[in-house]
Amino acid sequence: MPTHRREVRRTSRSRRRWPTVLGFLALLAAAGLLTVYALSQSAEANGSQRPTDTNSTDATLTAKVPQIDIVGDSYVAGSAQGGKGATNWTKLIGSRFNARGQQVDMNVMALPGSGYLARGSTDLVFRETATLRLRPTADVVVVFGSRNDGRQTEAAMYQAAKSLYSDIHNIAPQAQVVVIGPVWVDADVPDFIAANNVIMARAAEEENVQYIDALEEGWFAGPEEGLIGADGIHPTDAGHAYLAAKLLPMLDEKIKGLTPAG
Repeated sequence: MPTHRREVRRTSRSRRRWPTVLGFLALLAAAGLLTVYALSQSAEANGSQRPTDTNSTDATLTAKVPQIDIVGDSYVAGSAQGGKGATNWTKLIGSRFNARGQQVDMNVMALPGSGYLARGSTDLVFRETATLRLRPTADVVVVFGSRNDGRQTEAAMYQAAKSLYSDIHNIAPQAQVVVIGPVWVDADVPDFIAANNVIMARAAEEENVQYIDALEEGWFAGPEEGLIGADGIHPTDAGHAYLAAKLLPMLDEKIKGLTPAG
């Protein structure tokens, strides 16, 4: 009988210990959670970011696709004369890359009527648009135009061009920058357009930017017919195909070695 009473006492004491042990373990777990939470809040307050899934296939693929940013006037936007939708030269170039199994990510910033100093339908000049929408990760930046700037003082045109090219370098430091000067549709180029072209080329050289002199190369001023619409200014669909043929080899060269397989 005494033995039986001792066993009962031990069993009773053991049962009384379990709530104490469980309570202690619950306190430890709560303390651990509070510590983790406090550390996470401290990290966020100090500007740290939570880790992301760096093994994501989609993220890795996107990071490898070359980014081409294009800012320009209605020669980039298209017009009632042509170059809307799939017939636009930027779309044609994207389609040709895709047809070859090459992926490119194009960010087109079109400002009809605008230029370095002229404000068109968006009420923005090229520099303001670049500041707002240019991607810091861009691999290539193309600036197209603009004949819209008209007659400007040398100082104003030079400062506008110099500031734009400098800003592009600062926003997208790894980007290769290409500037295409104003286009005229025949050999009778107004003196102020020619003067702007010379100033832009000088600013581009000083900022280590490639400059394509469309006036000197005679873009749209050759014997080809049907490239410019009835308004005598804007390219037709055929004119946009002409631009795509002009610019595709240059862009192809710029992104060589960057393009992933499709």
